[in-house]
Amino acid sequence: MADFATVLAVGGSVALVLLIAALLVGVVVVRRLVRRARGIAGAQAHRIEAARTSLQALTLPVGPQRTAAGLRRRLGVAVTATDRQLAAASAQPLVSATLADQHRELRRLAAALDEHLRGLQRDPDAVRVRAALPEAERWTDQLCDVASELRAAVRASVPAITDGDVRALSDSTSDGVAALRTGTEFLAAQVRHHRTAR
Repeated sequence: MADFATVLAVGGSVALVLLIAALLVGVVVVRRLVRRARGIAGAQAHRIEAARTSLQALTLPVGPQRTAAGLRRRLGVAVTATDRQLAAASAQPLVSATLADQHRELRRLAAALDEHLRGLQRDPDAVRVRAALPEAERWTDQLCDVASELRAAVRASVPAITDGDVRALSDSTSDGVAALRTGTEFLAAQVRHHRTAR
């Protein structure tokens, strides 16, 4: 009888451990599936927004709102191309680490500019939009240039062997991002002013 009770206790303990392990594995699998689903949903939302912006750049009536949509499209294309280029270079940790800060700053600045352009695109006051477009176009050009420089730095750094080589390649993009940081403060003030003027 004692042997049966011992076997039963050991069997129950083993079953409990297996149940806990199965639950833990299930939780880990579900969490990964949820993260993957969120990532896919985020990517799809980004693609839908890019498609919507492209469509608006082509279908809005000719005027300042259509120009703002075109600037948003250009900016989105430049940032997406840079994202892809840096994702491809992520296998090279030296390149990835050196340019990661500049890439984050580019994305932050591009998001602020995109928000400003979206506001211009939706603003019904064509005179106000027309007055704001030259400066917005200048900032869009500069951010697209910085994105292009980041992509060029990644392409040029693939054969680079030393840390100094990669650092030298990224100096020009650092300067461009620093200059744009100042401009972003101005754009943020314009966005705040634009929102309060409504």
